[in-house]
Amino acid sequence: MPANARSGGLSAGTTALVLVVLIGLLSIRAADPWRYLHDDNGRRYSSYARTHLVRGLAETSGLDFFYDARDGRMVPYGHHPPGLGLLLAAWFRVAGTDSPAAARTLAALFHLATAAIVLVLLRSLYPGAPSLVAALVFAVVPMSSFFGKLVNFEPFVLPLMVGAIVGYWRWAERGGDGFPTTTFVLVAAGTFIDWPILLALLVIAGDALRRWRGHEGRRFLTVALAALALGAVLGVAVAMWTSSAVGMHEIGRAARYRLRLHHYRWWRLVGKLFDYNRRYFTEPVLVAEVLVGVGLVADWWRGRALSSRGRLLALLGLAGLVPVVAFPSSALHHPYWQFYLLPYATLAVAHAVDIVLSRLPARRRLLACTAVLLWVVIASASMLHTRYTRPSGYVARKVRQLDRYL
Repeated sequence: MPANARSGGLSAGTTALVLVVLIGLLSIRAADPWRYLHDDNGRRYSSYARTHLVRGLAETSGLDFFYDARDGRMVPYGHHPPGLGLLLAAWFRVAGTDSPAAARTLAALFHLATAAIVLVLLRSLYPGAPSLVAALVFAVVPMSSFFGKLVNFEPFVLPLMVGAIVGYWRWAERGGDGFPTTTFVLVAAGTFIDWPILLALLVIAGDALRRWRGHEGRRFLTVALAALALGAVLGVAVAMWTSSAVGMHEIGRAARYRLRLHHYRWWRLVGKLFDYNRRYFTEPVLVAEVLVGVGLVADWWRGRALSSRGRLLALLGLAGLVPVVAFPSSALHHPYWQFYLLPYATLAVAHAVDIVLSRLPARRRLLACTAVLLWVVIASASMLHTRYTRPSGYVARKVRQLDRYL
């Protein structure tokens, strides 16, 4: 693998330009009604937020409820932690509006936080051309530019998840001095929004156990045990709170559905997941994800020590992949279930471009970078055009079903 070149990374001006591009793409149709793919989630969680604002936290206990103003009936949900509804309620109160534009803006702000973290990583880990290509890829691929404003858990959880993993990685790479407190705080906060961030604790625990077994110090065993204990405590506590209006059996039923593929074949699921990735990350990014992942696995299999950035890539890749593997039914029906792969995919692009450019003569490097970016931009533009010009009939039906609620 190439040396960890740090000089000539993203400049402050280039970073700002990338963020402007991302903001511009996220702004497309942001004020439209709930009509696009998976927008029924935005309608659903906006409804829970309105219930908090109308009925008050004393009555909702912070839990998700639909409220039918015609008869005063409140219908509990109880499948996911209620943090998203509470965040939206607070945001609607501050913004003075509960419009789709307001809800999408909050999701986009969280996504921009993820973008900031990823851009800082690119700037510190990769030289100029690879980091620039990867940064622009992050800005334009539909998984980021379309689903980055999706009013669902993923844009809200991802900055907390990637912050937790990067915090642990930096602590571990420094030799494990002190304790990665920030990592545990971020995971705890994310657990109140959705469950998958708990899987990041499993990844962290696994890496810490690996380091402990590699004689890097007992402090890694302490962190691994703390991660497992925190995950268990948070999982049980949040599950009890979430299910208090519907019973634990409801969460159990939802979990059983998501953990199983039912009558769908595994090999068909794999094909579906690759197709989702190709469409929403684009083909060059899929190739980079696979090749870099295969390279990391091959190095591990042969007993070769990974570089520092290789270890970060492995952590981010596992954190994005575990939710897909753990909840195959959700991954099958929701392309945004791969949203947690965005940081890994972006760094994988930088990593792959870095390797390719190191083997090309100087006169061909610009051509190679331009070709990759053109492919990504054209493929992304085509998918965005499709998504915005073909509103989802399923979403329209779901939104109509929710019209009786706030």
